[in-house]
Amino acid sequence: MPSRPPGILLASGWPVSKVCRSLRRRHKFDLINFLRERYDERFFQPIQLLRNAVGSHQGYGFAMMALCSLLVESIQCCRDGLPSTNTRELRNLAQYAPPPIYDVPRSERKTGPAAFRDFFAHFSSLFPDLDGEEFYRNIRNGLLHQAQTKNRWTIRVDSARLCEPTNRVINRDLFADRLRDAFEAYLTELRTSPRDSDIWRKARRKIWWLIRLSL
Repeated sequence: MPSRPPGILLASGWPVSKVCRSLRRRHKFDLINFLRERYDERFFQPIQLLRNAVGSHQGYGFAMMALCSLLVESIQCCRDGLPSTNTRELRNLAQYAPPPIYDVPRSERKTGPAAFRDFFAHFSSLFPDLDGEEFYRNIRNGLLHQAQTKNRWTIRVDSARLCEPTNRVINRDLFADRLRDAFEAYLTELRTSPRDSDIWRKARRKIWWLIRLSL
């Protein structure tokens, strides 16, 4: 791995050198704490600020759901140990000369639609009535590429259910709450799994790539 600029923080209190040390030692609880701090700063705190902001009922849902869409893909990439779901970027991984334990076999690579499908399938009890590929096409792609939802999907704050597929409605607040639950469930799975388990192999691989692509 190239020399590490000392000023890079991957999360508050987590310079690259500290994350590398925890990764090298395969220290479970340090790495879990790192992930929690990073995701709180990058995702959950901004989502909460938008949710609590004055006037948030008048259109902040797009910003919240855009962050939520990034969060879905990021959590699934942790579960899969993937640095990207972009096919071209995955083809170019060899240029970074990853050690064999952090190389991503072709059989484990995944596209965006597959990542969203697998996320909502794994956490189906938290996200009933949500189809991952439909969410990817109409919410994620719409917001991130055109700054609007597609195919008559709407984002609301006053709907009784998290998702109403017939009316094509998503409750942004309930969705954000369930994402927090999904993330905590993932951290619990890490905490209770052996260091040599598949979920830890992939989590460490994801963290290695996070470091590598941040330099």
